[in-house]
Amino acid sequence: MFARAIIALGALAATAYAQTNVTLTNNCTYQVDPAFYPAVNASDGSTTGGFPLDSGASANVTLDPTYSGRIWGRTGCDADGNCLTGSCPGGENCTGPAPAGPTLAQFTLDGYAGLDYFNPSTTDGFNLPVTITPGPGCSTGPQSCTADNEGTGCGDTSTCPTGTSYTISFC
Repeated sequence: MFARAIIALGALAATAYAQTNVTLTNNCTYQVDPAFYPAVNASDGSTTGGFPLDSGASANVTLDPTYSGRIWGRTGCDADGNCLTGSCPGGENCTGPAPAGPTLAQFTLDGYAGLDYFNPSTTDGFNLPVTITPGPGCSTGPQSCTADNEGTGCGDTSTCPTGTSYTISFC
């Protein structure tokens, strides 16, 4: 009996500290530079505030178990991270949020009652279409901002069970 309780607690602890996988997909005909505030974990294990993503490419990042922050796409960026839209402090590797302008993908993981809270938003502006698609285990469909305050779920907060993976598509 005691051994079962220890195993159950170990499984619960492992679940509580699991990171969330996010796939970023660039469906635009131009480069998009995803930005993150606060920073996220890149696939190579480093921490990043942003990087370039070529047209047609995808990249994976992980969010810490209680991540609460914003992800957005920057456009027209040069090698130093100076962008036409979505620029942020720190250049390519953002160290602060973008000023008004970009379409946002906002997340609060494990926010309350074992749920992740997320939404695409044009609260700060619109620069490109953004869609958040939850992975298996979540009954919520894709949520998108296709124009300023337009789209399925644009600006509306949605929920999924904590531990759900997500895909963020630009364009």
